[in-house]
Amino acid sequence: MRRCTLEEVARFSGGRLIRGDPSLSVDRLHTDTRTLLAGDCFVALQGDRFDGHAFVPQVKGRGAVAALVSHGLDPADLPGDLGLVEVPDTLEALQRFAANYRQLLSVRTIGVTGSSGKTSTKELIASVLRVRFKTKATEGNLNNHIGVPLTLIRLDEDDEYGVVEMGMNHPGELAPLVKMTAPEIGVISSIGPAHIEFFSDQAAIAAEKAELIAALPPEGLAVLNADDEWSRRVANRTHARVVWVGDHPDSSWRAQDLQIAADGLSFLLRHNGSAATVRLPVMNRVMAANALLAAAVGRECGLTMDEIARGLEAVRLPGARMQVLNAHGSQAASGPWIINDSYNANPDSMKAALTALGEFPGAIRRLAVLGSMGELGRHAAELHREVGEFAARRGLEFLIAVGPHAEACAKGAMEAGLSRNRIVAALDAEEAAVALKPLLREGDAVLVKGSHFMGLERLVNVITGKDAS
Repeated sequence: MRRCTLEEVARFSGGRLIRGDPSLSVDRLHTDTRTLLAGDCFVALQGDRFDGHAFVPQVKGRGAVAALVSHGLDPADLPGDLGLVEVPDTLEALQRFAANYRQLLSVRTIGVTGSSGKTSTKELIASVLRVRFKTKATEGNLNNHIGVPLTLIRLDEDDEYGVVEMGMNHPGELAPLVKMTAPEIGVISSIGPAHIEFFSDQAAIAAEKAELIAALPPEGLAVLNADDEWSRRVANRTHARVVWVGDHPDSSWRAQDLQIAADGLSFLLRHNGSAATVRLPVMNRVMAANALLAAAVGRECGLTMDEIARGLEAVRLPGARMQVLNAHGSQAASGPWIINDSYNANPDSMKAALTALGEFPGAIRRLAVLGSMGELGRHAAELHREVGEFAARRGLEFLIAVGPHAEACAKGAMEAGLSRNRIVAALDAEEAAVALKPLLREGDAVLVKGSHFMGLERLVNVITGKDAS
């Protein structure tokens, strides 16, 4: 963050400076007392289960020079040299500060959203741009109403690009994130039924995702996957130029001659007569589509095909996303392999991961541990049944369904022809691990995937020997 004065903090956040030197230097706004640094202004956020105001008396001792607060503090109870800015609502103030701060910078921002693949696409875009430009991106998946402003505040005056991931799970959440980010380029990775519990139907989800491209300036760029039906349906929402990627005839970016190996996939990246060979360190073919989105952004920003290919190959994705591990701590090239995709799941990403399992090279048998998916509401039973059916048709040897919707998943698998004695319905990750251990053989490939609340990383740790238990 560019250094600001305390007066600027008050002005940009819409607050009132009630104590402190207006010219006091503030290095950054920060919301976590555990990681405060000297020169910070602590933002006392409030939630259903916490109130940051309770920690304000201690923040001076941790290096903070000021605090952004909204209520309940007697200045007499605080260190005398702690600056105070008072606002009606600290979260709204943080967001307002971020929007105003972003306008101070010459950085170009790129907004990324999607039902599946947005974090991977964000990482690919950032990796491509870093080949030539100073670029910052959303850390991890801090893509919500708190994470987006914190990402914007991390930008510095010399940053050339900021890649900002934007998530949502309720109507009306995306537009404010887009407004504060003010992107010139918008990327939608996919539009599927994730979070449909809170929407009337998938058309409503698509309309929400389209808020990103609808807000782009006419001179901006929307990068969309032409193979995604709902992306095509909402493309008319933007006034910006549209670039399409994928296998569809309208696409100007394509991935051809795709080859899959246990340690990654390779393909020929093609665009308007130019081509470059790319090898990605992940074996899920859907990543090729995400790479095309990143390539189109890179070209728009002036990179050559060779630079784009180098950037794609340099990507390092967050853990628990199609990470191939050996079971039992084995180093044997013959497995059994655990494909750890336990970070999160929705119906589309489940099907993509199961397709990748079916294509895993060298596997003699294929097994899947599928955890329940969250935020599907009244559609949950049917969507879990569909995933079970899809899984059974991928030639599985065994299916272990886990969590509150395990039986619906198991039912779908049986309806698609997988026999009941090859299906286990488990309550949780620990029970699933007990069921999986005796099934494993050399040559097996096991997909582990489920929504974050299922905690299937615990199963992965047990099976790979990272958990002493």
